Amino acid sequence: MPPKRPPPLPPSLFAPSGPLAPGSAPLPPSPSTIHPEYIIDAHSFPDRPTTDPSPIFGGLREDFPRPPVKSAVQVKMNVSAEPAQAILGVKPFSIHPTILNLTLATPPSITNIAKGAVDIIVPSTAPMTEKEWDLLEEAVNALDGTGVMQSLNGKSDGMEVDGPSPVGTGGKIVISGLMPPPITAPSTKLVHDEAYNLHISRLTQLSLHANVFIKALPPVIDTKAVSVGEWRSDRQELERVLRMYLSPAIEAFGTHRIIFGSATALPLKDLANATLADTALVQPIPSDEWYATLRRCSAALGEETEAVTAIMGANAMSVYGLHTPPQTFTMPAAPMSDDEKIPALAPFKDTPAGVI
Repeated sequence: MPPKRPPPLPPSLFAPSGPLAPGSAPLPPSPSTIHPEYIIDAHSFPDRPTTDPSPIFGGLREDFPRPPVKSAVQVKMNVSAEPAQAILGVKPFSIHPTILNLTLATPPSITNIAKGAVDIIVPSTAPMTEKEWDLLEEAVNALDGTGVMQSLNGKSDGMEVDGPSPVGTGGKIVISGLMPPPITAPSTKLVHDEAYNLHISRLTQLSLHANVFIKALPPVIDTKAVSVGEWRSDRQELERVLRMYLSPAIEAFGTHRIIFGSATALPLKDLANATLADTALVQPIPSDEWYATLRRCSAALGEETEAVTAIMGANAMSVYGLHTPPQTFTMPAAPMSDDEKIPALAPFKDTPAGVI
């Protein structure tokens, strides 16, 4: 017996005064009105001390609000270094990440468990290969307790964990260097790029670990490996590329597992040394403009205030146990400018000039 067809909807629903009348749905908020309630800079380095929070707001329109910077997370590669210096006018929380050596056959020892969180830096200057993704996956599996780490004494066949084991404790794994990866091509070529599709596929696979977080950090470009073109200095094009990475990252991890930081995964000199490759690295979006860029890209993808606040501060607060109470503030109304009027995401074709 064929299934019964549902009854037709009454025409009154589509009448000019009906709930389904054309144009009756509320418009989404303008990207220019979406701002976080507060900020935590979760990735900065000791060589950038300052007591003035304004450097983080470079590139932000004058009429946009400057949310309070509640805290900061300082990356210290030397555990015996001086105590954390004030950053952005606040005393930071220090982390000592483990750099994933992509040339090794086995994952490294992990020595940086702090407050139940483990930080790993992926020092890539080019798109990761399958082998490198496998190495990262092994490291995460070991820390997650679903792979080679099975014993309670913190030892494993391929990895050693110094200190308390995060297995069964709800420990979080924070990975830097994946969002975005090193940029290699403009948006028109990226969608057909094998390395891009591999990145999205493996990033989605990585997101299946519920305790894995990724940091959204300023991108880098290896000018020796990337074809010459004006797109490398075109901010609108760079932001189109960023949205092509950010959109699937949000789809896979959700906005509750992405963490804002203002510095690259490693300083450019250290990043080049870590890879032992002949590189000429540049940072196309300065650290002081990264907050404005990431906020604009997130809002352009349709994320609202709660989600943007999570990325910019709330997730770092939760992961690192900073326990800083959020403060709300009244944001001045800002008219929607022409450069904010963009579609949610249009990565597969050129976007007209005058948009983000």
